Amino acid sequence: MAKGPSVSSENLNIFNRSCWDISQSNSNKILTGNKALDRHFGGGISLGHIVELIGNSGTGKTQMCLQLCLNVQIPKAVGGLEGSALFIDSRQDFHPDRLLGLAQILERQYEHKVPEFKALKMLQKIYHVRCPNVVQLMATVLSCHRHLGDHPDIKLIVIDSLAFSLRMLEDGARRYELLLELHESMRRLQRQHELAWVVTNVLTHRCVKDQFRVEPALGYQHSHLINERIWFSSSSDLHLGKSWRTSRLIEESD
Repeated sequence: MAKGPSVSSENLNIFNRSCWDISQSNSNKILTGNKALDRHFGGGISLGHIVELIGNSGTGKTQMCLQLCLNVQIPKAVGGLEGSALFIDSRQDFHPDRLLGLAQILERQYEHKVPEFKALKMLQKIYHVRCPNVVQLMATVLSCHRHLGDHPDIKLIVIDSLAFSLRMLEDGARRYELLLELHESMRRLQRQHELAWVVTNVLTHRCVKDQFRVEPALGYQHSHLINERIWFSSSSDLHLGKSWRTSRLIEESD
């Protein structure tokens, strides 16, 4: 008499792994380089999330994007993902020398544990695409599935900045339509590949009931489509929260 397929006791025990276990697993996290943030995120930015960095120019958003592109490469031997990154540059503000400086610092940090983890090798595992307008930005995001097929080790895609190209469109309805299409493409890629998205955004003035408020660009719908929002200020403080009014200051003592 034929026997049915065997089922392991691990599969039978549906209480083996909780959502807390998954959230605390460092194997699917990207270190930010900020100890307080990493502690808040349970070890870093999770794969499968869209994280937005928001703030005025010069507050450190791009710096963190570059650091994340390096940190995603930390070897598995020391708890990292050993992946690679794609940097989509809409602001045309990408500086390889700045990235090399950060890579050399990271190399020195791990030189005793993984001496083969070298700065120049890190730069080779960060792919850069220049997208000076919204057409090229859309084309790049829509074609990412082909690049991910050729480079399955890509665990992080950065868009710096998501708002820059979209805000050049005067037609608000068209801008909104393209924004939703971008989000759908990003979510589709996350379903097919295990990776994180990090996008940058800026602050803008919006008139609400005859009063001007400083709010994130791209609107309320966009804020509901991201998982986390990190606020950068000129004082180097970092806050977490979907809105500034409900955001929480992240301090080293947290």
